[in-house]
Amino acid sequence: MSMSTNATEYFTEAPAIAVKRYFPESTFIEWYEKVFLTVLLVIFGMVGNLLSFALLSRPRFRDSAAGFYMRALSVSDAGVMFGLVGNHTMRLYRVPLHSDIYCKTIYFAIKWLMAASDWILGAMCLERSIAVSFPLKSKGYLKPRNNRVALGIILVMLAVYFGYAFDAYGSRQGLCRTVSMAYPVNIRTMVDYSLFLVPAILVISSNFVIIVSTVKSARHQLTLTESTDTSYSSSTQRSLVAMLVTISVAFVVLKSPYYLAKVILPASLSRNIGYLYATRKEALNRLVFGFFFVNMYVNNAVNFYLYALSGRAYRKELKMMFTSFCRRQTENNTE
Repeated sequence: MSMSTNATEYFTEAPAIAVKRYFPESTFIEWYEKVFLTVLLVIFGMVGNLLSFALLSRPRFRDSAAGFYMRALSVSDAGVMFGLVGNHTMRLYRVPLHSDIYCKTIYFAIKWLMAASDWILGAMCLERSIAVSFPLKSKGYLKPRNNRVALGIILVMLAVYFGYAFDAYGSRQGLCRTVSMAYPVNIRTMVDYSLFLVPAILVISSNFVIIVSTVKSARHQLTLTESTDTSYSSSTQRSLVAMLVTISVAFVVLKSPYYLAKVILPASLSRNIGYLYATRKEALNRLVFGFFFVNMYVNNAVNFYLYALSGRAYRKELKMMFTSFCRRQTENNTE
């Protein structure tokens, strides 16, 4: 009795393991993040935010509510740039981070300051919409002290919420990453989305009110006087409104796509970020997600340049600041 030789061959066609490699899309986004995000953006963002704070602290803008909020926005955006260096620059250039305290602190700072920037902009837009809609009634409660109290409440509430970073993040294998799931990721993500969505709604609705009220006021004034108000204070307020509307548009355009991409694109893109992929579709998704991710940080770096483009009074004050500085330097050299 012979054994059959026609036995079924098992395990002869094992599933092939997909080989991950670089695609042109992932190569480009790696270069884009390493050069633009962690170097150029940080330099231009830090310089711009510091200049913006210095300029908005000058007498022309110092006492206005919009100037107060814009100075706070400059500080929070500069902090985001520091956090960008402390986390993403270190990760992209493979600098090992073995300190749990460092990782917890840097994640807390980034999340807290990015959310603070969103809420400061939302509070500023709300304050301006009330001021232009009810110019007489609003003077009673839109006072500098109330603005400081509102800013303090925003910062404290956000700091309390993002305190979860000290439990959720830490150092693993030289990288800062999630180490605890005590606060479920799905719930955390929903709350984080809400913390962006609420100020975004405030920004959009308030700017609509500001634009409509400003146009009506300009038409009414033109009808009464047949001329436009060219006073110093009026030109400053118009410049502040133009600057506010400009950075509000940039906020919506630059930040909204990132959150939409996190909802639409595969979740693995945001959890396991890399540059090696098995298929070109994955690499293309990574390119899209990376582009939107970088733009989210661009929003924290471009306000100074948007102010200079949209605010005539801001440009004049910037020229005066540099002229004054150069004159003092010349006088010191002469002495």
